[in-house]
Amino acid sequence: MNYLCIDYGERRVGLAIGDSELRFAFPRETIDRQEQDLWARLEEIITKEKMDALIVGMPFHPDGRKEGKNVVVEAFVEELKSHFPHLPIFTQDESYSSVEALKKTSYMSRKKKRDKGIVDRAAAAIILQNWLDGNT
Repeated sequence: MNYLCIDYGERRVGLAIGDSELRFAFPRETIDRQEQDLWARLEEIITKEKMDALIVGMPFHPDGRKEGKNVVVEAFVEELKSHFPHLPIFTQDESYSSVEALKKTSYMSRKKKRDKGIVDRAAAAIILQNWLDGNT
């Protein structure tokens, strides 16, 4: 099975791909929502890469509260279901994925201002790898 992982952000959306055979996640790209149509680009990738399921990073609160970013991501998941009703959609805890991604990609940018797109897609790969490790 082919999986597309989405690390949703209101400005940028990090993507990673993986499959159940290799059980390894690869950063794919970052969609800047100010420059690209998110839904058109997702449709293109899902069709071209023949995705079988979608994984969405979910920012769970340790105490189970429903507020802040997790409410925004839950609304995105509902919209994702309406755009791609034929695909199963799973959520995966994304706790500390961006922190880990920042550590792993810090060598990639010598500029003072890091390329946040690299971090977003690396975070998506970490989220997907965690999902593959626990579910395939």
